Order: sequence, then structure tokens, then C-alpha cells
Amino acid sequence: MPCPDCATPTAPGALYCHHCGRRLETLAVGLKIGDRRVVTAVFADLVGYTRLVDELDPEDVRARVDGALTLLGQAILHFGGSVEKFVGDAVLAIFGTPVAHDDDTLRACLCALEMQAALCRYGAGEDQPLELRIGIATGEVVAALREVAGTRSVALTGDPMTTAARLQQLAEPNVILLDEATASAAEPRIGVDRLGERLLRGQRQPVSVARLRAARRVLSHPCRKVAPLIGRGAEKERIVEMVRRTAETGRGGAILLRGEPGVGKSRLLCEMEDDARAAGFGWMWVDNTPHGMESPYRTVRNMVDWVGDNQGVTAGIANRELMFGDGVAQDLDPESARLLFGAIAVLARDSEMDLLPEEGWEAGWTGLTDPAEFQMGVRLVTHRWVSRLVARGPLVVVMDDIHWVDPSSRVLMDIMIRMAADMPLVVMAGSRPPAMPDWVGLPHVEVIELGGLDQAAIEELGTAVAGAALETESARWLYQRTAGNALFVSEIMRTLRETGGLEWVGDGVRIDRGAVRRGVPLSLRALLGARIDALPPAQRAAVEVASVIGMTFSEALLRNLCGDDMAGVDLNGLAEAGIVGAADEPGGGPGQWRFRHQLFVDAAYGRLLAERRRELHAALADHLEASEPHADVADLARHRIAAGDAERALPLLEQAAREALAVGAVAEAEAFRRAAAELRGQSEPALP
Repeated sequence: MPCPDCATPTAPGALYCHHCGRRLETLAVGLKIGDRRVVTAVFADLVGYTRLVDELDPEDVRARVDGALTLLGQAILHFGGSVEKFVGDAVLAIFGTPVAHDDDTLRACLCALEMQAALCRYGAGEDQPLELRIGIATGEVVAALREVAGTRSVALTGDPMTTAARLQQLAEPNVILLDEATASAAEPRIGVDRLGERLLRGQRQPVSVARLRAARRVLSHPCRKVAPLIGRGAEKERIVEMVRRTAETGRGGAILLRGEPGVGKSRLLCEMEDDARAAGFGWMWVDNTPHGMESPYRTVRNMVDWVGDNQGVTAGIANRELMFGDGVAQDLDPESARLLFGAIAVLARDSEMDLLPEEGWEAGWTGLTDPAEFQMGVRLVTHRWVSRLVARGPLVVVMDDIHWVDPSSRVLMDIMIRMAADMPLVVMAGSRPPAMPDWVGLPHVEVIELGGLDQAAIEELGTAVAGAALETESARWLYQRTAGNALFVSEIMRTLRETGGLEWVGDGVRIDRGAVRRGVPLSLRALLGARIDALPPAQRAAVEVASVIGMTFSEALLRNLCGDDMAGVDLNGLAEAGIVGAADEPGGGPGQWRFRHQLFVDAAYGRLLAERRRELHAALADHLEASEPHADVADLARHRIAAGDAERALPLLEQAAREALAVGAVAEAEAFRRAAAELRGQSEPALP
């Protein structure tokens, strides 16, 4: 396959072009035939190109524009996006393919801000520097491999690219415009101004538009409080008890909250702020994100910035005063001072923190080069910083999403947690399974496992989000669909409320039984899609095929449908990822598996292209007919309909209707006959 950048032939299986260094596997990871996915598109256009052409020599124009586009491309790659294409003096970037992340919309917004900043630095000192207009949109696309003249590329088809381009055209120079899906998903880690609806060129429906102002430093829980804390009273009381005990004894501890994404870890941690402050504790919230894992000491940098924000001065001034007061570490012996200052110099350099003389820092500190000395210096710095911070008053430090703490910061975080046993410090951390840090075994550390909410709590949460009492049957359906995941419940109910999917019944509401009830909100599709993309390719394919079978499936049937693609796939890996679990239904037998919740089925199934779905449904129906003499007729009919095989589906539907009538299931029989009538193109079911 030739490299898409320089056209140099590449070796089979090569990850990089040996000529230009282009990363190759990003072209086709996980895209054998194609799939559907949620992406965020960024369209950035240079302003001032025409003026340059009029004023400068063409070679100079090309050099200026190429330099600018190179900076834009570097920003895209830095935040984990892919360059879809360069079009003259514009670039289209995609976040969410070939691999999705939990925070693709946020990455896209941060990338756009970095594009502007990079171009500003690039044009510093020029009379008329280049500027940018940027549009960002989020939505579903079809991503498929396209091969033309021996060159393979990923072709994307869908609204986000068009909408992003139209938003870019609407934007003024140095303005970034977002559609509502992007703004909602990235808030509140970004600041936006809602501009109302605009009818974009070439589109029939108006689009809600927002202007991106800046990124926000998260100092507390980043998620919306759409409802009061529900169903977590016992877990909250355990955390409150640790805070009380620390206030009384001056000896603290740490708590690790573990649970799958969306189960409510961050929400519970957030709820503790009022209790902590009421007990006289300060409150530090450290927000960790996947796009920050590659930035050395990013978590440490966030903590250092918090000290400055808390005092209303720059981080350099606040932390200089915290570490040394008015003197220069007079309490340290020369060797300890050398290790301390040397470690600070390295930490500042690697985390890109400037030690400015005007903020009190001394110039000329020499960084440590010996690894052992550096580790000793880091321990000195951490002990001094944490001790002096807590000496100002008891403190709660929240480390949200510790599975995304950058590797450089983990050592310092571990030291801080161990120190908590002997000082008025409580560290609260949230993490996804299977992560289990080494420090959980310490006597002053507690682990709280968060599972899904029960049905009563789901009904209460659904009622709170809907703004009216949710009927019990709808709550039962919501519980079964989400397995009690609080985020999933909130997003589904919010979407139903905003799209008219709730029906009033007296003083309460119920969920519409139509198509909206079966849909998955865009935000959840992106989140679940990221979790599926994180799987190895073979496991990812197995999940998608299993979604065709249904909520419960046998390993034998899955392997039969997947064939050689299942070679080496261990379903225990999917269980560890929290996507499936061993089925515990009576009579299920060994080798039976079940998706954790219906939304995983919907998200995986929604990724398949229509042609691939039909192929799999047809293969599954053929297998069931051949291998199971007493296969469920209604199930066979469902697969034949999904395969587009009306001829073979009709007799199955008629048989299912007769069997239903034989046991008095009149409503079910009518549903089967109605389905048969629809296949025949009739409006009413046929008479018996």
C-alpha cells in the first residue's frame, strides 16, 4: 500500500512510512468493511490568503501558508485527531475515527483554541498576520475504506463535516463556532456564548450555534447537577465519617471509589464539598482527562495552579511563598537543599512551568541528572509542599479519574496518599475498574465499589430529570435498559424530554413507546463507542457480531458467526472491560454471556453498516434453522426481516401468530400479523 502523503510503497504491516514517517495504521484500524460512528469535525480556514497572493511572490505565499497549515496539523495530532484533508488554505480534522476517545468533543475544542494560539505566535510581529475562522460540529458518519487507483483511504460520509464547513463560513475571523451537540458535550470544560439558531447555507433545518470563548480550568465537579444525589446515602455516609474522624484526630486517609463510567463516582465526590467545608476543610479538585496523559506532570501542574487560583495570584508566586515563605529554605542542610532545588528545576522544566525571578524564584538552579538523586529530590519536594499546604488548614484533595493521571505524576500522588495517614488530609479518588493502585492496601485507605442504582432509585432519578412523576413501567424499562447507570438514565431522559419523547399521563409522564424509546442519545453513543474502540480489533468485531444475536448469547454461536475472526478472542477480556458478563439465567449453562446493559447492544449494533447487518442476520437465521430443530419462530422471523428476506419472513410471522393465539396471547398475535401486513405493503393485518 502506498503512503497517502508521499506515495512511497510501504511494507505490508508497516506502522510508519519509511520515507516520510507518516503513521499508517490510522488509515484502517477496525475498518474492515466500514462502520458508523459519532465524530466531531473541525473545519479551519485561513483568513488573509487572498491578500497575501496580491502582495507577495507566490513562493513566499506558499511558504507562509504551508508553515501555518503545518502548525494546524501539529495541533490536530497533539490532541489525538486525524487530518481528513487539506483544501487549499483550509484543513478538515476529525476526532472520533479511526479510534474514538471519551472526550473527542473536548479534544476538538481544545485543538481549535490551540490552532488560534499557534497561528498567533506564528504571525507575531507581522503587520497583517493570518487569522482563522473555525467551525466545529458533532454527529454520526459512515466511515469506510475507499480504494482508488491502488491507494486506500478512509472516506467519511455524514452531516458533521458539512455543518462544520458551514459554521466556519458563518464565523468572523478569530471566532470558533460550535453546533449544539458539540457545545453540550464539551461543557463545562469550555466557556461558550449561545447565539441562537441559524439557518446555514444549503441546509433545511436551523442549527443552534454557540461561540467558543475559552477552555475552563475545572475546580469542582465538571458534570451538570441535573438532579439531587439519589441512592448513594450509605456510600456518602462512609466518606463523611472519614472526614469527621480526620477533623477530630488530625490523622487522615484516602478513599477510592470504583465503578464503571457514568455510575456516579464524580457526582458522589462532588456531593462531599459542602460537608468538607462545613467541617473546616479546604477543597481541591484535580480533574484528569485522557488527552492529558501524555503531558508530563499534568496532574501536578493542576495542583500547583489550584494553589494560585485559591489565593488569587499567579501559581509561581503562591507556590514560591508556600515552599519557602520569605526565606530560601534556611531549614535545609546543603545536601537536602541541592536535592530539593534540583528536583524543582527538573519538575518545572518537564511540566513547562517557568520559574520567573519576578515571582521570587532564583535563576540558575541546576537540574538533577542522576535518577536516584532525582527520586530523592522528588520525595523532598512532595513532602515539603504537601506538609506546608496542610499546615494552613485541613484539606480534602479530590483526584477524579485517577486512571487518567499522567505517569509522571503518579509517584507524587502516591507519596501524598501515604502522607495522609499522619496529617489532616483526606484524598478522594475515583477510578474505573479494573484499576487498583498499590496504595489501596494501606490501613488508612478504604475502597468503595459503586454498582448501578436499583429500580426505585432509577424511578426517582427519572422523575427528577423529567420534572414530573415517571410511571413505574417506564422506570422498569429504563432500569433494564441502563442497568442502573445514573449517567445513562440522565442522558436518555434529558434527550426524551428535549425531543418530545415523554407522554403526559395525568400528572406524570411515561416514555413514548415509539422509535425515540429505542434510540441512543448521541452523547452516549460517543461514550460507548469509545469504550468499544478501546478493545483490540478482534474483540471489537466480536462485540458487534454479538449485538446482532441479542442481549444474551452463547460463545459457541458467536464463534460460529465470527469464524476465523474469533481466533484468540477471550470473552473474559470483554468481561474485564465491563461490556459483557457471564449469564446467570436459570438453565443458561456454561458458555452463556450477557451484555452488561442494553445500551451496549444498541451502540455496537448501531456501528454496523446496513449491508453488514443484513449479512449477519441472514447467517444467524440460517444457523438457527440448521442447528436448532425447535428454534423460536418469532426470533427467526425477526432475523429474516432484518436480513431483508421478506419471502422467508412471512410464513414465520404467520406461524408465530398461530402459536400465540393457541396460548391466548392475542396482543402478540396481532403484532405478528401487523408485521406481516407491513411486509406485504398492507395497512391492516390479514384476517385469520
